[in-house]
Amino acid sequence: MALGRTLTLARNSVSDTYELACITEQRSIEINNEEIDITKPSCTDPGSKLQLALMYGVQSIRVTGQGAFVSTATMKLVALDTINQLVKSWQITVPGVGTFEGDCLISMTFSGDKSNELQADIRLAMTGAITFVAET
Repeated sequence: MALGRTLTLARNSVSDTYELACITEQRSIEINNEEIDITKPSCTDPGSKLQLALMYGVQSIRVTGQGAFVSTATMKLVALDTINQLVKSWQITVPGVGTFEGDCLISMTFSGDKSNELQADIRLAMTGAITFVAET
């Protein structure tokens, strides 16, 4: 049984290693495959019923995480990347599936109230070439 907390997000560092981002509560990854309609009417019977035909279009991979903001050195760098619109390489590991690596655009939302911890929501959109290594 793979624990959900082992779905991890890691930011590429200066030493070209990946450092885990501390996401305390929830993480998710969405692999969205656009569907392109390539349906064509029959040339020999143009009035006949159309049969839906699809092909893949653009694939997008988006990652989200939510929870209390843990002020580690890595998370401070993530916040700076977001503020300065820096594109960094990230590694997303999905237990039982595999690992994705590629550049990401980052957005963050900070929230808090008078009696609870500072919360942070992080959103990553993978861009460009993405590598995937399946778990064996």
